[in-house]
Amino acid sequence: MTIVNQMAVQDMNDNTMLPAPNASHDDDRRVGGAGSLIAIDQQSPSNACGHDPVRQIEGQPERPWPFNAADVVPLRWWRTLPSHALGESEQAVMLATVERIDVLHAGDNLKAALAGDAAAAIDVAFSLMPIEETTLAVDIGMTALCHCPLSLDAASALVMAQVIGLTDLDHGLSIDLAMSWHRYGLRHASDPRKFREAEPLLLRAFQDRDRFGAST
Repeated sequence: MTIVNQMAVQDMNDNTMLPAPNASHDDDRRVGGAGSLIAIDQQSPSNACGHDPVRQIEGQPERPWPFNAADVVPLRWWRTLPSHALGESEQAVMLATVERIDVLHAGDNLKAALAGDAAAAIDVAFSLMPIEETTLAVDIGMTALCHCPLSLDAASALVMAQVIGLTDLDHGLSIDLAMSWHRYGLRHASDPRKFREAEPLLLRAFQDRDRFGAST
């Protein structure tokens, strides 16, 4: 299910050369295509734990978060830390990490995403779906996307919520992470009412995934 119109909107040394994420994907690996589209203002400055997505959308996670930024390298923060754990110092580290990445044979979208282009980062994230394995290429693409909402881009926050909520992460906190990004985007959306229109679609997608598994 496409929730956002994608066009509407490990440590490493300096100059590390990395392979680019595969630029060509079969149609069944792209979220873009058939499905409902919710246009979000692009200019706005089987979860293992069995959590109920409807409850999770209401507020912050009820228990203390089990990870902090010191536990993992910055390229993995997108899949281990909620949005509220990425303060100014973490954002600076993430930006520095993205700026140091030099990807071999990178396409124009990935280059633009790494340079901070939110629309390009959204397209890169959609091209990675469904995420079946958290490879280095996935970490690079998702880190590029993760930095965009921290610059107050609401649409990229919604895409973060969608991608994470539909990805099987080994710590079982996918829904908690996804809802943290949804709440973050809602706070910074120029039109919160329109942003909230995505909630039922997000919840339905997460519930369907819990019910039928990651293959849906």
